[in-house]
Amino acid sequence: MSISTNSVASTAELEIIKQWMKKAASLSEDTEVKPCLPQSKSFLKILGILYWNSNSSLSITSAQVAKALSSSSLFKSITLASMPHIIKVSPSSDMSVIWTDVWDSQKGSKDKTLINCLFNFEYYTTIVRRTAMYSGVAQCHNCWHWGHPTHACYTQGTKC
Repeated sequence: MSISTNSVASTAELEIIKQWMKKAASLSEDTEVKPCLPQSKSFLKILGILYWNSNSSLSITSAQVAKALSSSSLFKSITLASMPHIIKVSPSSDMSVIWTDVWDSQKGSKDKTLINCLFNFEYYTTIVRRTAMYSGVAQCHNCWHWGHPTHACYTQGTKC
């Protein structure tokens, strides 16, 4: 549910909204209601993780990475906006880059606490870096074809 106000809600007002929501929806006291202010996404990449599982020949999964992040004290106050994306650095490398989106405040204060921090992932020490939005496969906004970004488009015509 989304509630709009004409000013930014204070912590006390968020608590009032929380109690009202529980009462209005007839929720029990143990049901978690988490009111929050508008948020933006911050984009991070995690370096130094082996692409393969340490005990098998399978690659690591997004669920494994999400579980490791949620159990890390560094990511205690962080909420993932989507499942992490795992990319192998190169065909000949056994290392990966993990791209993840996190919900953050409008000022980006949560991701500032993570940038350049080290944390343990299984047997490895990894580092968190800030990055631009990860879009996966590039899609041109000029010709709308997949596989190349807009600045590399060779289609003749107007560009937005």
